[in-house]
Amino acid sequence: MGYPTKLLNPGEQLAVDVRPHWKYLAGPAFALIIVLAGAVAALVEDVPQWAELALAGLLVVCVLWLAARYARWATTSFAVTSERLVLRKGVLRRTSREIRLDSLTDISCSQSLTDRLLRCGDILLESPGRDSQEVFPDLPRPVVIQNEIYRLLNERRAMRGSAWQAADSSAGVPPGPGVVPPAGADMGGGGAPVAGGQQTVADQLSQLDDLRRRGVISRREFAAKKAELLSRM
Repeated sequence: MGYPTKLLNPGEQLAVDVRPHWKYLAGPAFALIIVLAGAVAALVEDVPQWAELALAGLLVVCVLWLAARYARWATTSFAVTSERLVLRKGVLRRTSREIRLDSLTDISCSQSLTDRLLRCGDILLESPGRDSQEVFPDLPRPVVIQNEIYRLLNERRAMRGSAWQAADSSAGVPPGPGVVPPAGADMGGGGAPVAGGQQTVADQLSQLDDLRRRGVISRREFAAKKAELLSRM
């Protein structure tokens, strides 16, 4: 069961959607194989009836253990979108944990020697306001997932930079060094667009609100830029 596309926000794109590594099932699967081998040996050899009953009980326990672990594995998913990271799990009761990409301050992965051989590991995330790291365990190819998160973060930073630059240009703020003015902008002697090439504050706020709804900027960034624009009136 992957991440449902109906839960994505408008304009949000799904970049990673994985279940835990098959290592999650290794313990009960190995126990089931051992007990099954013992049960087969008991059928071939002449063993006491109590031993046969004990092996049968162990076989039932191992099957139930594997079935329960598989149900949890099949209903657990880790998704990375263009806006957030989401861990969803639960068989009868579904739980969801989300972290916005913009709030991340550090991303790392942890792998033991066995994890490296199996190509799995843990993703560790840090964000403001948390006393400890958020750990997303037993993910397949954690280094690939880490690199994808970095790529999305860089894209969002670039989009935010372009959005601020466009808002400042339309508000009459001179472009910085190496920045090309918007096409059609009539530059006055001071380097800023003259009044005829400016947008109204309402137009600029509408553009910023569109960026906020698409997830390019956060609510806090929108509020700060809105206050800045209104202060220029």
